[in-house]
Amino acid sequence: MLVLAIGDFHVPERAVGLPEKFKRLLQPRGKIQQVLCTGNVSNSPSSMEFLKSISSDFQMVKGDHDRNLWLPLSLMFKYGKLRVGLISGFEVVPKSDPLSLLAQARMMDVDILIYGSTHKVEAYTLDGKFFINPGSATGAFNSDSMDADDVEIIEGIVKQKNEAKKTEQVKKDVEETDDKPESTNTNDVEVKPEDGETTEESDKQEVDKDNDEKDDDVSGEAPLDDEKRQEGSKEDENNKKTEEKKQENEQENPSDTEEADTKLDTTEIEPYMDPIPSFCLLDLQGVTCTLYLYTLIDGDVKVDKLVYKKEESA
Repeated sequence: MLVLAIGDFHVPERAVGLPEKFKRLLQPRGKIQQVLCTGNVSNSPSSMEFLKSISSDFQMVKGDHDRNLWLPLSLMFKYGKLRVGLISGFEVVPKSDPLSLLAQARMMDVDILIYGSTHKVEAYTLDGKFFINPGSATGAFNSDSMDADDVEIIEGIVKQKNEAKKTEQVKKDVEETDDKPESTNTNDVEVKPEDGETTEESDKQEVDKDNDEKDDDVSGEAPLDDEKRQEGSKEDENNKKTEEKKQENEQENPSDTEEADTKLDTTEIEPYMDPIPSFCLLDLQGVTCTLYLYTLIDGDVKVDKLVYKKEESA
């Protein structure tokens, strides 16, 4: 059985609509037998109509931004030997916390738990259960702040792109140097004087001038007064004291330095901070769930595949 997991549209508040490439992939063809929506479709009748057109079996839970109060907060479905739970995710505290989600899955007595609210696509197993977040289908921004893990992932993407650009530039430079013919410039050739004596005499004169200038500088310098020396020593002592105080303050208040180190630098990753449009397809057969993660990155649709198999008790 092929099931579509999708949600967090936030149209029109945070996104214009579903990407065109996703619309083409999800055109009603009779292959998808059920649609599970994690909520937050918001005020978009056209998005709701499109979701209902994909399959006649449309199921949806209430998100924290949905106005329909009649929507359920959770749903449970059974596909053969697999039990699948559906929630929006906003009721999980802390949000998207693995242990809290595990407690929710145990409470619902499900093998697979589908949730949303974070707008970040992910899938993992924990304690024999499978957790799936289809992310935001429209790539709507999330009001929650990014954590260090998200920034690290995005910085890795930026680093790979920068390295690819550098390698391309190096290749171009090598090709340009290979294409250029070798040329000799007569202006670069040094012309040496014929008479070696004249050069030696000029060098001696320059050395004598330098020695005379050094003698004049030494004779012109006045020795430091005792008061100036004392002032300089006092300044050195004061500088040492201030440095010692700074070190003591850093040892007493290490949290200040730690906070400065843990501040996230998002200057280079701002173009990647918006969530990536995504949805999931679940192929449920017996005790096996084959998951297909669809993401839209730089205008191209990428598909990742994961397989979960329920552990049958002896």
